[in-house]
Amino acid sequence: MNNSNQSQAGPPAGSETAAAADWRQHTSWRRIWSISWPVFLANITFPLVGAADTAMMGRLDDPSFVGGAALGSLVFNFIYFGFGFLRMATTGLVAQAHGRGDNAAIEHHLVRGMFVAFFLGCAIIALMPLVHLAAGTLLTASDTVESLMKTYIDIRLFAVPAALCNAVLLGCLFGRQQMRLVMLQITLVNVGNLVLNVTLVLGLGMQIEGVALASVAAQWMGLVFTLALLRWQWRDILAGVLRRSLQWRPAWFDRDAFTRFFHTGSDLVIRTFLLLASEAVLLNSAASLGDLTLASAQLYLVMFGLIAFGLDGYAHAAEALVGEAIGRQNRPMLDRVVRRTNILAGLSAVAIAAVVWLGGPVFVAMMTTQPDLAAMTLQHWHWLVLLAPASFLAFQMDGIFVGAMCSRDMRNAMILSAAGYVVLVLMLRDFGLNGILGAFTLYLGVRGLTLQWRMHHVRRRAGTPETGN
Repeated sequence: MNNSNQSQAGPPAGSETAAAADWRQHTSWRRIWSISWPVFLANITFPLVGAADTAMMGRLDDPSFVGGAALGSLVFNFIYFGFGFLRMATTGLVAQAHGRGDNAAIEHHLVRGMFVAFFLGCAIIALMPLVHLAAGTLLTASDTVESLMKTYIDIRLFAVPAALCNAVLLGCLFGRQQMRLVMLQITLVNVGNLVLNVTLVLGLGMQIEGVALASVAAQWMGLVFTLALLRWQWRDILAGVLRRSLQWRPAWFDRDAFTRFFHTGSDLVIRTFLLLASEAVLLNSAASLGDLTLASAQLYLVMFGLIAFGLDGYAHAAEALVGEAIGRQNRPMLDRVVRRTNILAGLSAVAIAAVVWLGGPVFVAMMTTQPDLAAMTLQHWHWLVLLAPASFLAFQMDGIFVGAMCSRDMRNAMILSAAGYVVLVLMLRDFGLNGILGAFTLYLGVRGLTLQWRMHHVRRRAGTPETGN
């Protein structure tokens, strides 16, 4: 009789207390910071690679080399941004599987993502003539610059399969919250790229083909290193993975799973395209006001990129922890993650705004030596001060919705925000650069608010408010 009553009473109170303590400790301020700071440090290396490419080409005797490398890099920025769904979708899927403790699903997401990434990378190489046609049609340059750009693209395209596979591997590491390994992988690729740049261009006397080869070698080196690292760190999950993957009908080769993956990917591609289009609208609107205004708007976007790198750490922490909370079906954990990552991101945004405000003349002096351009940029510097507070919620919501795999909401919110941005530009462009930058700053704020409005969809995926207590 006593045994029967005990079986109906559910799990012991001690186990419930331990489970609650586990997720509370897992979402402590210290824990969130510990999985955010490695991403901050790793992100510092990204702008250094672009700066090194420019510096190496700037040492050659013809300025066309700088233009060829810059336009070639722009082509790959579009490719990598366009296929950014490989990293984001993998992060959300792996994070939720990690929350459920489903190691088999983690393995399937890894192998499936690598298969898709490698296939798409090889397809891009096979479509090299179309890449050249698109680049030549959309980018205007002199014959010399266009020729150098073609050389750069011809070589660097062979990095794409490795780069896309690396994006999937990063998604896996993000999903399992192994941010120090993320830092190691990103740092290895970017620092390797820097060292190879210097070696090939300055050491071996190569020209634009040197910076392109450096990118190819760094990506493949990073891929081999990360695969070896995962094989060692995830040996409990990946033991026998090759044998299972090469079966006649492997479990990872699931038609429904591929359909869901590409459905999510299509939503994220639309969202990413609209992000890039919004920046293009900013530059195009500025260009209509003159070359000096265009140059000042470009400096604004450079600073925007640096600020985004500074805030991304908390967004990536949100991706991983939100996915885990949904995998656990733990609504209190989800609410705590959202609240705490948003608070930390907001405080960081205020700190960044203070640094930008106090360091305006220093930042401008680092970016340009042209007096007119510096004067115009400082005249509109208040928009850069507002940039971090206006945009941090958009970055945070992106991370939260990626972790929840709510890609349709991300797409729809982006469509709404982009449409509103176009209306704002048309309304405010008579105010010159102030109007254009004001419209962009408002658009960033609206992006965050439109996603915040859809947060009930994220919460619904984590169960009821009582779940997890």
